[in-house]
Amino acid sequence: MATSSSTASVNVSSDGSLPSNNEANVTDQATQATELKGKGRKRTRDEDNAEASEPHQKGKKRSWLWAHFTKFEIGKDERAQCHYCPNHVSGGSKSGTTVMKNHLDRCRMYPPNVDKAQKLISLQSDLAGGDCGDTSVGNNSLKSLVEKRGKLELWKFNQADTRAALSKMIIMDERPFRTVEHDGFRLFCSVACPHFMIPSRWTIARDCFDMYLEEKSKLKTYFSKLSSRICLTTDTWTSCQNLSYMCLTAHFIDQNWKLHKKVINFCPIVGHTGEIIGKSIENCLIEWGITTKVLTVTVDNASANDVGVEYLRDRLRSWSSTILDGKYLQMRCVSHILSLTVKEGLKDSNDSIYRVRNAVRFVRSSPARLLKFNVCVKKEQIDSSRHLCLDVETRWNSTYLMLDSALIYRKAFLKLETSDNDKFVTELSKNRGVPTEIDWECVSSLLPFLKIFYDATLRLSGSLYITTNVYLQEIVGIGMMIDKKCESSDVGVKLMASGMKKKHAKYWENVDKVNVLLYVAVVLDPRRKMQYVNWAINQQYDYENSVKLRSKVLETITSLYVHYTESQPTQMRTPPPEVEVSPDECENMDDWQDVVESQFERDVSSEITNDKKSDMDKYLEDVREVNSKKFDVLDWWKKHEEAYPIVALMARDILAIPVSTVASESAFSTGGRILDQFRSSLSSRMVEGLVCAQDWLRSTRGPLLAEEYVEEVEKFDKEVLYITNVSLYTLYVSKNLIFIEFGRELAEVLEEDSACDDYF
Repeated sequence: MATSSSTASVNVSSDGSLPSNNEANVTDQATQATELKGKGRKRTRDEDNAEASEPHQKGKKRSWLWAHFTKFEIGKDERAQCHYCPNHVSGGSKSGTTVMKNHLDRCRMYPPNVDKAQKLISLQSDLAGGDCGDTSVGNNSLKSLVEKRGKLELWKFNQADTRAALSKMIIMDERPFRTVEHDGFRLFCSVACPHFMIPSRWTIARDCFDMYLEEKSKLKTYFSKLSSRICLTTDTWTSCQNLSYMCLTAHFIDQNWKLHKKVINFCPIVGHTGEIIGKSIENCLIEWGITTKVLTVTVDNASANDVGVEYLRDRLRSWSSTILDGKYLQMRCVSHILSLTVKEGLKDSNDSIYRVRNAVRFVRSSPARLLKFNVCVKKEQIDSSRHLCLDVETRWNSTYLMLDSALIYRKAFLKLETSDNDKFVTELSKNRGVPTEIDWECVSSLLPFLKIFYDATLRLSGSLYITTNVYLQEIVGIGMMIDKKCESSDVGVKLMASGMKKKHAKYWENVDKVNVLLYVAVVLDPRRKMQYVNWAINQQYDYENSVKLRSKVLETITSLYVHYTESQPTQMRTPPPEVEVSPDECENMDDWQDVVESQFERDVSSEITNDKKSDMDKYLEDVREVNSKKFDVLDWWKKHEEAYPIVALMARDILAIPVSTVASESAFSTGGRILDQFRSSLSSRMVEGLVCAQDWLRSTRGPLLAEEYVEEVEKFDKEVLYITNVSLYTLYVSKNLIFIEFGRELAEVLEEDSACDDYF
């Protein structure tokens, strides 16, 4: 029975889809309902009611809402299909028309609801957004910002988007929540974006924590779909609250062969015992759903970490998620090993280093002394812009930087002794005296030696590029250098090298305690392969240990290949079935020539199958790639993944292993800035949210090591010397990390931020 568009009723299948012959009718109805749009005004509800005034069934007036819906049925359920969007609502007489009215009020495609506000043309600066870093994991909004750079597009103010961007700014730039109530910030917003309703510090605190939960959910979803293994680094830290925190960082290579680093946990722990550390890591793995994805855990050499890793190994075995029974789960931090080695060698030079440190401390103790020292620098005509910096005595790399810069101004220090009315000499004589010529000569002989360790630490402490494949090269080079220095004619250098050799041998002389995955990673570097491993082992050990370790490496490679092969789908590793010729088939053949031919094909096919080489055999036999500074190992594997599919799976997991815990230690630098003495009441949940969310949201990754900031410090220091009434800056060096705090206004950093934690 034909009906008008406003009273159309049709039957549909149980899946809710409309029949195709009605789709055109629905489209026509939507077109008729939007005809007024082209007349330059919005359609009003009065006009809709006027259309609905036609009589229907015994004089009753049908609701005006049916001009915008089509009734249909799903089984016995009556539904109403919206003319403007794919949604449908209840259309039965029992439910009335309220449901349809509510839907029409919020339907974004209904013409009266279409936003007519004029949009503005926006042009993003080429510098907007900076470098986009970890954007392949999750939805990083900064990725879209980078994609818009230099492009024209329409823009319209949105309160929710602007508020979300403000939350990201607070998290990424480590601003206090009270920033939103600062007069300067409010003035800026009133000029730049007058429409923006600035939230209170309480609201922005909730927004920041909600953003952390949202990003955590995204990352959890990503991990659930991740096919590669995850390598962990962990370390502990004590905050100004006198609370112990443990940081857990995940490292992995995605399907596009990009290396990622994600801080997944920054939680308080009740102690530093091995069992507590192991259980904390276990709880984190369970929470994130990655109990079956762990490959290694990189820790420092504390004995508690050995106990914690052993506990975790047992738990992974119970989950049947280990590779090679978790034999190579623990990876020792190379930065810590190198630090212990250097400290052992510096023991006999402590007095000389101490006197140089006191001289630097004297010059840096006041602006007046620094100005006098600069006068001495000019008189001695020392042309250098290097910055005199103090070290942290427990961090040898900062000591190296201090000695390196102080040696440049050696003549200026000697000049200061005679041009400062003996204040310099008098002050330092109270504590071991001024640096002597012997001290300066000692420092001069130490620096080339220390630079080798310093450069190695820099290269091996990265977290945004793979380091496992270069670890062996650095260790072999350092070992050969120590042996050479032990034969030096300089007594001081020879004594220092002897101490270092003992400490170096402690971690490498026993081949049974060496993590063989370090050697496997070198094999998976197409520039080196097994040839380099054999050469390096011969350089490190005597004949007996060399044979033993080479055999162990080959055995591990074979076991790993078998494990990864068996983990693949059956169709990828099952050889083709042999072709058998049955007696009945032989009788049906025309002559015995066909039988002979079939038998030949079967035997040859069997030989080819038996002689087929594995991916690993082909990879090892192929010619090594030419080494160059621009060679990208991950890019090479991305291009050759199809040629060596099983070996590529091994490379994706093993090359992601970090050889240093600097990635986790860098989070403590962030935690130290967030949880300073003025915000020490922040709850542990809020601290974890701010630290983790910052790591996930930041598009650019700053340097993790203190030394990379030194040039910025020097430039700023030159300006401070000639500008009056400039706030002092404080230089913090902690855990091989550094950050600069420029004139932080203490009055603005109020403890109200911590009060916002009452909501969490």
